[in-house]
Amino acid sequence: MSQTNILFAEEGITDSRRIIHTPGDFVKKNLLYVQEVGKLKSLKTHKCQRENLASYLFFCVTEGRGSVITRGKHYEMKKGDCILLNCMERYEHQSSEEEPWELAWVHYNGMAAMDYYTMFLEKNRGENLFTPEDIGTFNRMIDDLMQLQAQKDLLAELESSKVLIEFQNAILACVMQQKGVQDEHSINLNEVREYLNEHYREESVAEDVAAKEGIGEEDLNALFKNAYGIDLHDYVLNRRFNVAKELLRFSIKPVKDVIEESGIRNSDLFRRLFLDSEGMSAEEYRMKWAQWVK
Repeated sequence: MSQTNILFAEEGITDSRRIIHTPGDFVKKNLLYVQEVGKLKSLKTHKCQRENLASYLFFCVTEGRGSVITRGKHYEMKKGDCILLNCMERYEHQSSEEEPWELAWVHYNGMAAMDYYTMFLEKNRGENLFTPEDIGTFNRMIDDLMQLQAQKDLLAELESSKVLIEFQNAILACVMQQKGVQDEHSINLNEVREYLNEHYREESVAEDVAAKEGIGEEDLNALFKNAYGIDLHDYVLNRRFNVAKELLRFSIKPVKDVIEESGIRNSDLFRRLFLDSEGMSAEEYRMKWAQWVK
């Protein structure tokens, strides 16, 4: 059920349109869902503070200025700035008196919302604020969510969940491009990843790429993990494991050759990877997935 309000808070303080939404049980248990979405124009400066809300709040400043305090940090926000907040944590925000802000926002929650937020902070180096090249993408998605909430049916809720996933992915992509591609040591991490993809079979690939970039392996690993959420050695092992699965599915090479050609080389590790990740042995994986077996 949804309802539309003309005023956001107290009359005369903000002029806005918001839609408050109550999701169905299926959506609430299994998907991301909108709690409130809207746009507002501040008419006079006022301070709003909240905490202990089971919600995640995104908003972008479309005009004017304001400030946000959360997690012990003070952010001055201007047109084009965006912020993502965990509303269980205390936060407060206030519009500028000289340049009252206009905002587009969405409160949401649901499956994996906390994990997305945690990953966002990791990728954004612990900061809640970020500034995309263009807020138009987020503004349009908020428009889409507002239209969907007005439809009041299950299909609209399913579509809203899809938009929220795209929304979160867009946030992550934005901060990863800003923070991860080019670090303070001027190392292009995309090139590092490409090197790992090409040389994954080599035993000393992590050490080699660090030497190639002129940085210590531990320091490079920290930068790589901050950008991509996985450290160098796990990334290489994952690449080798995927190659092993490809060889099992699309070749008739014996398992011992697959172990060697994938770069894993250790039969005990190979066996453990399949049991832990696939819940079966390599031979069983081949029987289930290889077309030529059937």
